[in-house]
Amino acid sequence: MARVTKVKIEESAEELCELLKKQKTALGKERIQALYLLKIGQVKTIQDLAVVLGRGSATVQR
Repeated sequence: MARVTKVKIEESAEELCELLKKQKTALGKERIQALYLLKIGQVKTIQDLAVVLGRGSATVQR
């Protein structure tokens, strides 16, 4: 059952893009990328985000 996420991301898309470039670890990049995708509206649900990131939805939810 996919629901729309209710996450308030205070950073702008540009700030997230800059943070993404500064990340040194794969885990850091993946986390910022998830926030970026949610911010720009490319994904709407946790399930969609999990598919794009190649992770399980439970992992993304955590």
